[in-house]
Parts: sequence; C-alpha cells; structure tokens
Amino acid sequence: MKKTLKGLCSALLLTAASSYAADSAVYLQYHHVSDKTPAVTSIRPDRFKEHLDYLDANGYQVKDIVEVTNAIQSGKSLPDKTIVITFDDAYLNIYQNAFPLLKEKGWPFTVFVSTEPVDRNFGKFLNWDQLREMAKSGATIANHTVSHDHLPEKLDKETDKQWLTRVRKDVEASEARIKDKTGQSVKMLAWPFGETSPEIRNLITEMGYIGFGQQSGAVGPLSDFTRLPRYPMSGNYTSLSGFKTKIKTLPLPVKERLPGTAIITRDNLKPTMEVVLENGDYQKKLLRCYATGQGELEVDWLDEAKTRFSTQAKAPLPVGRSRYNCTAPSNSGRQYYWYSHQWLQFTANGKAID
Repeated sequence: MKKTLKGLCSALLLTAASSYAADSAVYLQYHHVSDKTPAVTSIRPDRFKEHLDYLDANGYQVKDIVEVTNAIQSGKSLPDKTIVITFDDAYLNIYQNAFPLLKEKGWPFTVFVSTEPVDRNFGKFLNWDQLREMAKSGATIANHTVSHDHLPEKLDKETDKQWLTRVRKDVEASEARIKDKTGQSVKMLAWPFGETSPEIRNLITEMGYIGFGQQSGAVGPLSDFTRLPRYPMSGNYTSLSGFKTKIKTLPLPVKERLPGTAIITRDNLKPTMEVVLENGDYQKKLLRCYATGQGELEVDWLDEAKTRFSTQAKAPLPVGRSRYNCTAPSNSGRQYYWYSHQWLQFTANGKAID
C-alpha cells in the first residue's frame, strides 16, 4: 500500500510539474532605450522599466537566448512564461539606460552587434569595453553583420554566387570579430531590418546559424529557425496594455507556409499566403488575419478539417515593408496564438526603403 501511495504521489508531482512546463517562449526586441532618439525605433527608459517590473511582478522567467532556443529546437521543456530579451544595433543608450535595470534584476539579455560602428567608435554606439562588461554580467553578444547592409539586395551586376559569397564573408567577419573581442560565438544572427530571402536563409543554415527576424509572434518547435519571430517593442508598440497581451502569446502551430519568401514583385502586389496548421488548443473559428494598413482580411479555409487556410491583401501592398498577422484565441480565451509573415517590395531600382 505504501509503495502504491508513493507511486501515486510521484505521478501527481510529475503531472503538476509538467503542467508548469512549456515548449515555447516569447522573444522581445528593443533598439534604442531613450527619450532622445527617433520614436519609431525607441522605448522611453521609464516605459522599459515598466516592462521589466511587470515581468518581475507577474512570475515571468527571463532566460538566456542560447538556453531557450536550444531547448525549443531540441524538444526540451521550459518554465512556463519564459521570456527572452534582445536588443539590436548595440546603441550606447542600452548600456546607459537598460543595462543597470537588467543587472539589478540579474536577468540575461542579448545584444545583436553590427561590428563596424563599434570598431569605428561611432559616438552613439557601444564600445568593446562596455560590451565585455555586459557579457560578464550575463549578456550574450551575437551577430548583426558587419555594417548592417540589407542582405536580400544584390549589388549592381552582382551574380547570385557573388552575392552569397559576400553575405557569407560578412557574417563570418562579424562573428570572428565578436569572438576576438568578447570570447563569445553563439552563431545567432539577427537579420538587418528583419529581412531575408530563401537563398540566404539556406546559406546560414549551412553555416550552422540560427536567424532572427522582426516579425511578431511567439517561438515554438514548429517555428522557422532561420527567421524566428520577436515582438518589436518600439514606437507605437511599447504600451503596457499591448505588452501584457503579447508576452502571454503562444505560437500558432504552423506546419507549412507559402510562399517561402518575403519578397513580392509588381505582378503580385496582393500576395496570397497559404498556411497548414496542426491542431491545438486554439479556436479555429475565431482565427483572424490582418494586413498592415488594411485591417482584417478574409480567411479562406481550404479543407473541411480546417487545417489549411489562405489569406490575401485587399489592396496592393505598398513599396517597402508590410505584414500579415494571424491570431486565434486559446480555448480558454486567456491568451492568443499568433503568427506573422513579413513582406518586402523593392523600389523600381531594386532597393529597399530604410
């Protein structure tokens, strides 16, 4: 009888533990932490503190990017309410306004560094001493290329082979510089401007890198590890109410997505996105999709089981960057499942708009 009770208690403890485990996480993306920089890429220091204090007060677990990403990719469980904090571009105000708050809480974070501005001692950027200091306090220093070029763009008269060779050399040079200066080489790359293409995504996979975008959504086992989503926390997207909603989200279980590219052409300015879903704890009948500047889009279910759907812009997408966001509430209604696809239309001369 004692053995039976002991086994029952063990099973109950295991069940309780598993109910608090997760296979997904929310990654947050910041740029400037300042009230003196362009609002579109900034969060005020007081608002950033508000974000951190909310996480702290509500049981969120801020974890290291390598630990979390490897766990998700390998199918290991994570604590419920896991958060990863990242910064792009290595601005000096990260050290001045964000680092003291993160250090006080003892939380890890990641800085994706473009190495050229750091090497050239540009005044608005961190220096290597500051990056090393943050690394000693638990920061991960990761790759954001050498000079923040827009990688999907080819140079004039550049062949595909020359383009991919150039991108490879850029990524390798930045990684080598980070390793030389900080001792770190985690092989994680944040795409400049959050944009990429199938060819260079295949390239970084061959090189052993994980890629990060700037499209919204939580990260889970089915996510594309060449362009993992992160919630941008700048400009109009810094409010505490929106923050509370996003940090609770789960990844919409997308098994397949078409097209495989973000780039759209002038003969297809209202691109169709087709998605194949796994079943899960979300309300399919309440799935909604939205396009930048166009509001809600029509969702067309392509099979009776509602595992495949397509959606399309109502009007031509503009030159530059756009997104489709698709969300569905959980069965409990307490949180949303989320998926985002980014689009890019080049200008007439084949350039992106910065």
